[in-house]
Amino acid sequence: MTQLTELERAAIEAILAEKSDHFGVLSEQLQSVTVEKRENTGGGFLTTISVSSLARAVIVSSPLGLNVYASVDGMEYGLGMLLFFEHGRMSLLEGYSVGGEDTSPIEFRQVAFAIKDAPAKLDGNVR
Repeated sequence: MTQLTELERAAIEAILAEKSDHFGVLSEQLQSVTVEKRENTGGGFLTTISVSSLARAVIVSSPLGLNVYASVDGMEYGLGMLLFFEHGRMSLLEGYSVGGEDTSPIEFRQVAFAIKDAPAKLDGNVR
């Protein structure tokens, strides 16, 4: 069972904060998330996740995260973040390059980042 990276967890937490009406159920799902697969696509990343079948399902539009972005060390414009659901459970986190930058050389598991609410150039405010 692989755990979420700091970037993945921060992105999902920011996305869930947008859905205060379902925050309890979504937080419950987040507690049981495990990573099935990671891929650097060259235009961002895809993280396939699974949620415990014991966690309650929720009806939400998919994807969530239309206003969540991350400044990422090594990228001028950063990443947009989307969280997809299947059958009421989180299934995929996508980080996509806002400016079309090549992400192949970036190691997303340990990269410095800062979650933002709008796309912007890297401002040095990364963790």
